[in-house]
Amino acid sequence: MLYSNERRNDKLHTELLQSETIQITNEVANWQDAIRIAASPLLQQNKIEKRYIQAMIDSIEQHGPYVVLTPKVAIPHARPSDGVNELSMSLLVLQKPVYFGPDKPVYVIIILAATDHSTHLQALVDLTQVLQEPSQIDNIIGCKRAKCVMDKIKQYATKEQL
Repeated sequence: MLYSNERRNDKLHTELLQSETIQITNEVANWQDAIRIAASPLLQQNKIEKRYIQAMIDSIEQHGPYVVLTPKVAIPHARPSDGVNELSMSLLVLQKPVYFGPDKPVYVIIILAATDHSTHLQALVDLTQVLQEPSQIDNIIGCKRAKCVMDKIKQYATKEQL
């Protein structure tokens, strides 16, 4: 779980998702720009290479909007060999949706950069538990600051433990 005890409590919070990797903006031109913007903190921190961003875009162009895992939320990713330097995650909240497909409006883009095929799985499971409730997603979309997003995720992840 995301926050099951003090040691795990900050796993996603401090190691994968940090205030510095959360961005909030009004709108973006298209889903490709959304991915570029969402991934930019990881690129700046050298946790991913530029080619990883292109690999995420190429994958969606080839396979369709499979990254829209739940209404309003997309989790773009690519293979670790496509330019991941360190297990990391970033998040972009949009006030106006970007469309990954005709019926796929997305407000929350979570970039997941995994170094292998397993270390990220628990964080992904924890995150999808946080995002499975539509009202929780709407509350995150309503945030105007990164700290609010962090607080909401922590609150919802803690609630999952009860």
